[in-house]
Amino acid sequence: MSRYLDATNDLAFKKVFSDKGIMKDFLNSILGESWGSIIEEIEFIPTEEIPDLGQGKRSIFDLKCRDQEGNWFVIEMQNRKQLHFLERVQFYASHTYVSQLSRGGMHKGLLPVILIAISKEKILPSDVGYISYHKTKEEMTNKQHLFALSYVFIELEKFKKKENELKSIEDYWLYFLANSQGSGEPPVSVKDPFVLKAYDRLERFNWSEGEYDAYIRARLLAEAEEMTLQDNLQNAREEGLKEGEAKGLKEGKEEGLKEARWQIAKSMLEKKSFDLQDISKITGLSIEELNKLK
Repeated sequence: MSRYLDATNDLAFKKVFSDKGIMKDFLNSILGESWGSIIEEIEFIPTEEIPDLGQGKRSIFDLKCRDQEGNWFVIEMQNRKQLHFLERVQFYASHTYVSQLSRGGMHKGLLPVILIAISKEKILPSDVGYISYHKTKEEMTNKQHLFALSYVFIELEKFKKKENELKSIEDYWLYFLANSQGSGEPPVSVKDPFVLKAYDRLERFNWSEGEYDAYIRARLLAEAEEMTLQDNLQNAREEGLKEGEAKGLKEGKEEGLKEARWQIAKSMLEKKSFDLQDISKITGLSIEELNKLK
């Protein structure tokens, strides 16, 4: 049995990052200079259901919090492949933004929303780094004037650093997320107390039997959803192949019939026993097409 559980498991992720100190340390290390200020205080906002996306279930944010300036952060751990993931995170961020406004309220008080999506899988092209920052900027000047929505994508599959290559707190957090389950000890160079606290919260023997049972159920649910997705993709591929084969046969038959008509018309023209009107009626070719055969 591994000493540490999988940090990307839904339940494990929430258990670790629902600690204010851990979350604040993580956000400051990931956002860094791109955010422009240090997050000094945060408060967690209760997670909420959002409107059905037509996938047969309702989706729930993993964690949501506000900093001392009132800016909103949505942190989602995506531990399995999901169709239309990029569209979904934009919907989530937009929903959080508009939810700040009560009916009849003023738009002036709306505050920025930063959605941080952590994914086990690669979701953006290979030339995009394992952490990427996405903001709305004016094209010619490359200046930002729209601050409502920003996105940070963390793709753990792209993070390849070994333990002896870890240099920054950001490195330690990404290594924790990508490799926690296979670790026997935290990296020896880790000094950050919140990273060490995260390992402690993830240690198997610090979980009650009830908590561990819920962890296993979350893992099984993720595996079942992954299998369902793979089955749906396979069925779609098979249906696509069948449609393609049927279309190919149909096109092949049509091409063959057309070629036969041309050969019959050519033979009739060579015999010079039939006028063009008769040949056209027999073969289905137009007079114009028959003239091209002469």
